[in-house]
Amino acid sequence: MQLKRRIAFFCLGGVLTAWPGMLAAGQSGVSRFVDPMLGVAGGGNVFPGPVVPFGMIKPGPDMTWGERDYNAGWNDQGVIRGFSQLHVSGTGGGAKYGNILIQPTSGQAAPFDAASERADEHAAAGLYAVKLARWNVGVEITAARRSALYRFSYPAGQQANVLVNVSALLRSGFRTGETQALVGSRVEVISPTELAGSTTVKGGWNKQIAPYTVYFAALLDTPAHESGVWQGFKREMSGKRAEGGVNQPVGAWMSFGTTLTHPVQMKLAISFISVEQARKSLAEEIPDFDFAAVRARNQKAWDEALGKIEIEGATEEEKQIFYTALYHTMLMPVDRTGENPLWQSKEPYYDDFYAIWDTFRSSSPLLTLMAPEREAAIVRSLIDIYRHDGYLPDARAGNVNGRTQGGSNAEFLLTDAYLKGLKGIDWQAALEAELKDAEVAPADHFKEGRGGLEDWKTLGYVTLEGSDRPASVHMEYAANDYEIALLARGLGKTDLYKKYLQRSGNWRNLWDKDFADGGFNGFIRSRHRDGSWLTPFTAMDFCTWGGPTFYEGNSWTYSLFVPQDVAGLIQQAGGTETFLRRLDAFFDVPHCYDVGNEPGFLAPYLYIWAGRPDKTAERVREILARSFRAGQKGLPGNDDSGAMSSWYAFGRMGFFPNAGQDVYLIGSPAYRKSTLHLAEGKTFTIEAEGLTDKAIYVVRAKLNGKPLDRAWLRHKEIVSGGRLVLTMADKPAEWGRKNPPPSSSAEKE
Repeated sequence: MQLKRRIAFFCLGGVLTAWPGMLAAGQSGVSRFVDPMLGVAGGGNVFPGPVVPFGMIKPGPDMTWGERDYNAGWNDQGVIRGFSQLHVSGTGGGAKYGNILIQPTSGQAAPFDAASERADEHAAAGLYAVKLARWNVGVEITAARRSALYRFSYPAGQQANVLVNVSALLRSGFRTGETQALVGSRVEVISPTELAGSTTVKGGWNKQIAPYTVYFAALLDTPAHESGVWQGFKREMSGKRAEGGVNQPVGAWMSFGTTLTHPVQMKLAISFISVEQARKSLAEEIPDFDFAAVRARNQKAWDEALGKIEIEGATEEEKQIFYTALYHTMLMPVDRTGENPLWQSKEPYYDDFYAIWDTFRSSSPLLTLMAPEREAAIVRSLIDIYRHDGYLPDARAGNVNGRTQGGSNAEFLLTDAYLKGLKGIDWQAALEAELKDAEVAPADHFKEGRGGLEDWKTLGYVTLEGSDRPASVHMEYAANDYEIALLARGLGKTDLYKKYLQRSGNWRNLWDKDFADGGFNGFIRSRHRDGSWLTPFTAMDFCTWGGPTFYEGNSWTYSLFVPQDVAGLIQQAGGTETFLRRLDAFFDVPHCYDVGNEPGFLAPYLYIWAGRPDKTAERVREILARSFRAGQKGLPGNDDSGAMSSWYAFGRMGFFPNAGQDVYLIGSPAYRKSTLHLAEGKTFTIEAEGLTDKAIYVVRAKLNGKPLDRAWLRHKEIVSGGRLVLTMADKPAEWGRKNPPPSSSAEKE
């Protein structure tokens, strides 16, 4: 079906005009398929505002939410309080950011009564636009890396204002103790066209104790007739400077009179260093007020980033979903190189890892193929964070580590990068960082490192007394230790390799072979320090946040999470036929498999180890069709920095990474042809011959003209360039039933 785009109109000076820059007229690049509104609702929590790939500034709408009228990010019911400059994307935790809030109004300037209903909301790559119905004001926003350009179109004959709420922040998360708190802020009206200031905030999803400070500098293309500031909740709004402390609102207003005949534009840059740094970024990135030029540069950046993958044989709607998925993977983490307030370094600096627990499985492997230099910079940044902060983060925001979701999963990113040959990384420091996670207990395991580490090292399992979510944490530690083993082996550290290979088998220590559920014996079950099993216990217990044993999954899910040794898992579960029946039951029993949570991402591909790639094809196709679509509710769960979207993209192309290894599993391509434009000018194509809606099974395969008898690939087979031709049919065949992917239990020490 053809995508339908709506042109919004507003009344400017009595003339009905289409919003400039609303549509990408004549645009030929793939960014035209991006719909930033896909996944904003229904739990996807995607950021809808304009941003460049990995851009530091994310300007977009903040709205009321819930019974307590919290200041939250985008939602489908609230009214718009204004447009702040920092957001995260796809997260389901408590609040973070929402700083430096801009709100245009008409009539008398009233900073404490500025919220408005919306109309004609629209978003595209490099653009967010909406009409503030209460004020009859049109708002358009585009963005560069650290700076944004706003365009406000006011109704004729009414006073036109811009309010800058410097002390604004997002305040959801009260119930979980994850809300933010204002430490202090200041603002100065420097001239009729210039403002600057800063705000300092602590708390939020990562329960940040050391606060972060955001500085800003803003310029207007139209001089204000009047201006002033406010401090606290006083109605007095005169003066040019204001400074407030804890929970004391501070802001500025600019008024342009009642005779405007043109839109007012405001360009604004942020910095974590200083106002002067913000001014420098503003001058470099947006030297004038050419809205179309800024947006065109934004689109070009997205065309280049997303154009690394081409698909053929997809409908317009399918292209929209696919390229929007790729787009989502490049919103976070955020490139803050040159904006690190904590230490000086020649290394790249990235923040907003929100969280590696989500992204290591699919987002990072996708970036390794699409943008290896970018992924290498991200890994270098993680290692530099370790050098200066003492631990690799599992999550990080506001320049502070926290909160840990489960294991120390940065190990996956580092080892994955090593095995796939990313350049310019200090691998000795990488191993040192991984070993710190594995051997040294942190002061606060919610912030970084591993909880229950001493039990893991001495008893071989994470106990109920040693950590929260001990069962899922335990399974992740085993997988994390395998990553250490692989890196150690690559660096010639044989003793370390043997030690951590052995520890990677500790997952068996929580396997209760006598516990039965659904007709199957053997499940992961937590144990006390004295060795006794958790009682009472049910394998179907689903604990999303802070449950007693598992995180975002249950024992059915985590009893299948052994990415390092699927062959060993098959034997532990009773052999191939029993394992296949168990997988079928896992997907068929209601409320058991949940694609909306990351621990199950690899599960549909486990059939390949058991010699049934046809079942992988069936499951992946069914999950994609059921759970992903166009529109605001197009994602099955929190996008989590692109984790959900990258799972979709891999699934549609027909292959999927076993993260932290150099192995990709062949599924069922949904496109006639996918072309990956790789480093050094090489390309890798996946062609599906005979593909139809019913012909979903691979029955033959050729790699570079030679028969391929296995349902998996090595990384070097992709990045060397070449052509994978998959012959599709409507019935399974014998292809891929032998020669399973690697497993750690098959390795020789």
